[in-house]
Amino acid sequence: MVKKISVVGSGAVGSSVAFHILAGLDIKELVLVDIVGSLAKGVALDLEDTRVFLKFNTNILGTSNISHIRDSDIVVITSGIPRRGGMTRYDLFRTNSKIVIDIAKKIKRFAPTSVIIVVTNPLDAMTYVVNKYSGFNRFRIMGMGSSLDSARFLNLVHKEIKVSSSNIETFVCGLHSKDMIPIVSLSRIKGVPLGFFLSSQKIEKIVQRVKERGKEIVSFLKNRSAFFAPSLSCYNLIEAIVKNKNEIICVSVLLKGEYGLSNVCLGVPCVINRKGIERVIEFELSFEEEKSLKKLKEIFWECMK
Repeated sequence: MVKKISVVGSGAVGSSVAFHILAGLDIKELVLVDIVGSLAKGVALDLEDTRVFLKFNTNILGTSNISHIRDSDIVVITSGIPRRGGMTRYDLFRTNSKIVIDIAKKIKRFAPTSVIIVVTNPLDAMTYVVNKYSGFNRFRIMGMGSSLDSARFLNLVHKEIKVSSSNIETFVCGLHSKDMIPIVSLSRIKGVPLGFFLSSQKIEKIVQRVKERGKEIVSFLKNRSAFFAPSLSCYNLIEAIVKNKNEIICVSVLLKGEYGLSNVCLGVPCVINRKGIERVIEFELSFEEEKSLKKLKEIFWECMK
């Protein structure tokens, strides 16, 4: 049974994740950690005041002291800076890796049996960093990115076809970046391939828009980035863990031979339950999709050199 969840980083995504946890799960303790002054404390007090509306009995702590994550069952990492104009992925990696390395070491010390969900960007690189510095079994660490990209793919298909979203199934694999791979061959409408509903030209337009979705959102928000969908995507993973749902969700995981790849973190379909990742699902991809996925290892390591 999951009793304690900690969220490291109390910005827009972290605080929204905390809200969804209180609204949807019955846990004993929720800890918010942020090194920025009293930010986590203020967010925690605000969340406490939703108690009468959300009907929860959870104890909430906001703190700048990461030792309070001690004995957490799940730790979510959202800390770090967002990518700004003019920054390369390497710039972002160099800055955020320092933050995430420190967090990973402290999770190893204070919450050694936890499942870790990584939200910090560049997400797949940060998932690799957490694997390296926590020393955890790779199946207790997952990156959120591909689940968000899959949700964005579903939304754009829904807008084009106008059928219930519950009838649509989409998968996005690879990197949480413009190099992601929307898996058209596995995406279905009530079990029927997308090509039955859409022309190849329309499918390609949707695929390209999925790849640019984050950038599109930031272009309107300016100095902010998306947080509604990212926080719900993260919560969906938490719920699958807490409720032991055995749900197939695309998450970033350290690959060891799956899809012919090793020593790289990429988003692929996985079974998520109380253990974290139960197993990686190796679906049969089209020739082009498989070829594109294997090319991503080089792109992945470019950002980490």
